[in-house]
Amino acid sequence: MKKVLLLMVSSSIILAACGNDDDEQQNLKQEIKSLEQSSKDYQQDKKSLEKENEKLKDSIKDKEKELKKLEDEVKENQSDTETSKSEKEETKNKKETSSSESNAQSAKKPFPNTIRTSTNGDVELVNDIDNKHFQFEDSGIKVTIDHLQIFQVNNMPEGQVLLFNGAKDGYVVMYEVMTENTTKEKLYYDNAASIQEGEHKQRSDYASFIPDSHNEKYMKKSKENTDEYQPGEKTKSLKSIPISQKAYKAIKDHTATFNIHGGVSKTSTYDGATDKVKSFKLNI
Repeated sequence: MKKVLLLMVSSSIILAACGNDDDEQQNLKQEIKSLEQSSKDYQQDKKSLEKENEKLKDSIKDKEKELKKLEDEVKENQSDTETSKSEKEETKNKKETSSSESNAQSAKKPFPNTIRTSTNGDVELVNDIDNKHFQFEDSGIKVTIDHLQIFQVNNMPEGQVLLFNGAKDGYVVMYEVMTENTTKEKLYYDNAASIQEGEHKQRSDYASFIPDSHNEKYMKKSKENTDEYQPGEKTKSLKSIPISQKAYKAIKDHTATFNIHGGVSKTSTYDGATDKVKSFKLNI
């Protein structure tokens, strides 16, 4: 009986030992599989990280390219802006120069005239006298002259032009005059001026060398009397004075004067008219 019992105990111990070995092996196998799986996961994660890293590198390269492109564009824009500024300044300077030249040319634009066709000579504007503000008043007539021009006339056919006393060369003084009757009465006024050199005096003319568009005769309310000014009537016309070379030299030497004449009357026969005169220097 004892032998049987011992045998049974021994068998149980052996079976228990075998069972424990099987469990340990099973656990070991599970751990090995777990480690292998971890290794695979690690490798996959590594590959994934490497791919991400490559993507980041490519992205950085792309960003660097874009940055460089932006820098190049900024430099180009700065260059264009500087060029544009330079061009604008140049354009502005050209416009200012052009404007100045245009203003100068405009200021020297000749009065409308018929000097060439009237004299058959060579005509040149030699003096443009502006902003003079010559003013004169007599018995209700107000005269204002701001702008005068002097034309040189050469190579006129001998004896053709009576106004120059047969000379081949001479000058024409033209001026723009504003004349106003400031009263409520009809007045008569010759609206004349002259160039005076010593005792010699050359009076103006309303028709010689003056086109009809600037001839006072065609502006007047009265179609019969050029010298008649209705109450409040105002005209702006051109007048001319032919002068000799000697008279022109006297103007330049400041020994000749430009005179505005009065002589206003309430009658067409100039009864009671004054001999009032006001003299100015042209200073050319």
